[in-house]
Amino acid sequence: MNSLENFHEMMNGGRPGWLPFSLPTTRPVECTILEKTGKPSIEAFDTDFRGVDPSYHGVDPAAWRSALEAAGFHFPENSVVGCFGMSHVLPPVETLGDAVHLTEMLHPLAGIEDVGQLGKLPWPDTSDPAHYENFRQKCGEIHAAGKVASGGQECTVFEHAWYLRGMDNVFSDWAEENPVSEWLLDYFTGRSINVCRAFALAGCDVIRLGDDVGMQNGLLISRDMWRQHLKPRLKRVIDAIREASGDRKVWVQYHSDGDVTPLIEDLISIGVDILNPVQPECMDLEKIAGEFQDRLAFSGMIGTQTTMPFGTPSDVREAVARCRRLHEGGARVIVSPTHVLEPDVPWENIDAFVDAVRVRLRPSLS
Repeated sequence: MNSLENFHEMMNGGRPGWLPFSLPTTRPVECTILEKTGKPSIEAFDTDFRGVDPSYHGVDPAAWRSALEAAGFHFPENSVVGCFGMSHVLPPVETLGDAVHLTEMLHPLAGIEDVGQLGKLPWPDTSDPAHYENFRQKCGEIHAAGKVASGGQECTVFEHAWYLRGMDNVFSDWAEENPVSEWLLDYFTGRSINVCRAFALAGCDVIRLGDDVGMQNGLLISRDMWRQHLKPRLKRVIDAIREASGDRKVWVQYHSDGDVTPLIEDLISIGVDILNPVQPECMDLEKIAGEFQDRLAFSGMIGTQTTMPFGTPSDVREAVARCRRLHEGGARVIVSPTHVLEPDVPWENIDAFVDAVRVRLRPSLS
């Protein structure tokens, strides 16, 4: 079996030869892997998944900067503007060390007062197929290599809206029935529908959705608020995937950091197939697997707050073995850290992770 066949064997409840795995990294960690092995991580460790991502043609960050300044936002020194107006400040290098990916987020739409102002911004037309013209070729290349094609749209509805508006302002808009945040949520829902439909039509095996709505001790917002503002929009995206994929099964993964246990039934009801992560620092892996494994698969159960940076190689191997035991109990499992590996993760723990996930499953299960 190759990675693609093994993954579908796992997801269809069969007998995979090994637990599919991924290893998301930050740039400093990727540089370490390159130094140690001479190859990027996906090649060095022969991971099972390969990403497919949109590239928005004709989107001009300079136009966004000009439009946001015209709307009244003042950009501080060392700020950068990206696609859809996402804006950050780059701190001095000496304050970052190896954590070069940690930047200060700006909220350039915090001062917007009405939707008329939003309409003057240079929003790209995400229905333009030119943005996704390479998807089919990319999926074909991934499948030819025997790997799983994974389409990434993990800031699906909520996150990009609050990145621009500010989380406190989004919540205030909801409370005051201000339509500004609803406009943003609708725009990014439409964007995600267009991207994910293109993923499905191109042949992606997995489409990764998500919005962080959890904290370590519960939900970021009430379940009622999530059901009112976010669930229907997420359902529209998943419905578009199902319509575009037809009879071909596309597995929908939903990502949220934190404890989102109260939302699991809702996520299943709208078509989520894989939950990522099941964060061991704040979620009961065995309890969740026992309750939901007949209807949901699980990804991302190796702690990046605990085990990967601060555990020993033996701790890492035991965390992987825990995933294997969950699978032996009937769960469908994709082994992965709960989030990207940060620069404080020792090389020895990365090596232990890869060594542990490469262990073949017992013949009775393989």
